[in-house]
Amino acid sequence: MRFFLFIPTCAPLSLWCNTTLDLKKVFAASPLIYSALLLMSVVAMTLWLYSLFTFRYKRIVHAPLVSALKASLQKKEWENALSLCETHPGPLTAIICVGLKTRALGTGVMLDAMKTEAKRVSTPLWQRLSLLNDIAIVSPMLGLLGTVIGMFYAFYDVNRSIESIHALFDGLGIAVGTTVLGLIVAILCMLFSTTLKYRFLKTLSHAEAEAVTLFTLLPAEVYQK
Repeated sequence: MRFFLFIPTCAPLSLWCNTTLDLKKVFAASPLIYSALLLMSVVAMTLWLYSLFTFRYKRIVHAPLVSALKASLQKKEWENALSLCETHPGPLTAIICVGLKTRALGTGVMLDAMKTEAKRVSTPLWQRLSLLNDIAIVSPMLGLLGTVIGMFYAFYDVNRSIESIHALFDGLGIAVGTTVLGLIVAILCMLFSTTLKYRFLKTLSHAEAEAVTLFTLLPAEVYQK
């Protein structure tokens, strides 16, 4: 498999050099490193797409569900509100469900329980970001390792003939490919992490605001204990 790579220089467009790369030869130079980097890129892409499709504002803060919860709390229909939370699992409903179950223990206990639940439901989200950041850190290091190993074998096998010198430069050029791929994977992971962090913070702030609004609708006798 070959493709043409046009490399721009300071020269005019007519003097751009036309370089041919053999992808099979490049991959064969360090198959384990390339396989690991490709696997890491697939994991990062899958994690990013899964988070984008599953963690959405309309899904976390579902307007009809929030309205139904407000109506139940205003009418003091605690069992109905608890049933709504249990039948519609999510970060917001999990926090309200804990608040409803601990409301008889007093305001302090209820607040602590809701804060603890909020941390629990948000932990998997931050773990995804942490995984993306770990991939962004490890991938360039893994790519550099492949380059160093390739350079080691290129210098180790070199002889003093002209043919071996040409083979040396070819080997060095192929060895650099792992570092290039590692940097590409790291850049993509950083972009994925930034977009997810923005979405997580925005959605969680709205969910927290809705939770505070629903908390104020809990029975007044809780605040008097």
